[in-house]
Amino acid sequence: MATKPIGAGVEAGLESIRDGIAQGRFPARVFNDQEIFDIEQQRVFSKAWCFLAHESEIPDRGDYVTRYIANNNLIVARDESGEIHASLNMCRHRGNMMCKSEMGNASHFRCSYHGWVYKNSGELVGVPYMKEGYEGRIDKRDWGLIKVRTQTYAGLVFGTLDPDAPPLDEYLGGFQFYLDLYLKQGNSGSEVHGPPDHWVTETDWKIAAENFSGDGYHTPVAHQFGFNLGYFASSGATHSQGWAASIPGKGHGIGLGHTPGFPPFAGFPEELADEMRRSLSPEQVEVFSQTRTAVGTVFPNLSFLMQPFSIVPGQTGVRFVTMRLYHPIGPGKTEMYSWCLVPKDASDEYKQEAYRAYTLTFAQAGTFEQDDLENWARVTRSAGSTMARNIEFPYVMGMDSVRDPDFPGPGHVVKPYVNDSNFRNLWSRWSDYMTGQV
Repeated sequence: MATKPIGAGVEAGLESIRDGIAQGRFPARVFNDQEIFDIEQQRVFSKAWCFLAHESEIPDRGDYVTRYIANNNLIVARDESGEIHASLNMCRHRGNMMCKSEMGNASHFRCSYHGWVYKNSGELVGVPYMKEGYEGRIDKRDWGLIKVRTQTYAGLVFGTLDPDAPPLDEYLGGFQFYLDLYLKQGNSGSEVHGPPDHWVTETDWKIAAENFSGDGYHTPVAHQFGFNLGYFASSGATHSQGWAASIPGKGHGIGLGHTPGFPPFAGFPEELADEMRRSLSPEQVEVFSQTRTAVGTVFPNLSFLMQPFSIVPGQTGVRFVTMRLYHPIGPGKTEMYSWCLVPKDASDEYKQEAYRAYTLTFAQAGTFEQDDLENWARVTRSAGSTMARNIEFPYVMGMDSVRDPDFPGPGHVVKPYVNDSNFRNLWSRWSDYMTGQV
């Protein structure tokens, strides 16, 4: 992406933010600021690996979805040989949007302006009036759709606009250990259960990314009804127990909530729990069998949450997984995508129960989702005020925390689960990108 020059004063301000993070201080203005938004488009989303789709959204040849990286609309399609491609959704002739649907199945895409035709793999195959209009001199091999580099992990399709970005495995930096809790629930992995919920909200993407990188601190307050009515498999007294795990220098983080006495893998069908014990590493089994709630973010804007939920208070209920993407469309404005992930090998009955639990809690109209969205919108609105430009937030919980020496997973892992260390890691990586260190 072509970059707009950034003034020396702005650069100095970004460096000041970077210095403040090391001291546990972060400015409110970044959550609703046009200048910050513009720089993020250039320096964060044009450089990072960004989530595009889950492979199970496009299982068959010809299947496609349209998604974004920064302000670039992309076609993510499975071609006729089964390979996945990501291409800029823009005709090479005069720049018209090629595909106007969010999902579907097509072997070819035809421009509605002048009729140029492309395969779903991006190759130009049809130019009307080639002989009359171009005297036969267009070499179709030179005018395919603009390709975007893609790589996958456990069904997740990522793309990057940076040709020099490191491989995806290096970018994840060991966070795969924790992603497997969401993505490898059984021998065949996970799949999406239905299309995503998709809506626009008046909140900043970073607020959501931070919350889902392990903010257990807000839960007993923002979701207090869940404790009062017995929907949580924990209490206000035990909810903070567990671990905060982050990958230093990468920005990824996860909160692993633990409830004493909670049965291993509770909320999963026993046959699925047995599969997980066999398919995961011994270290993963040790960690995940103790985990009640797992809420994590892959930098910059992909998040997951797994927890048990029952509509009958006091019972364990069923485990569900939500995967969500926060696509920034303006300062303080985000396009939200939310999926329910289910184990491929699970019974249809379990999948339906997990989807029901997801719908009631963290789908677009879910009760817990509404709690979060109201708070996030108010934070965003406050951050855009004139006085807020000079206000800072404290990120000081656990600044001196040392790594738990007995924890078998990778990264910087500290106790308790309620801790700021994941957030400081997130903001440090954000500032790396914003100051041009990446």
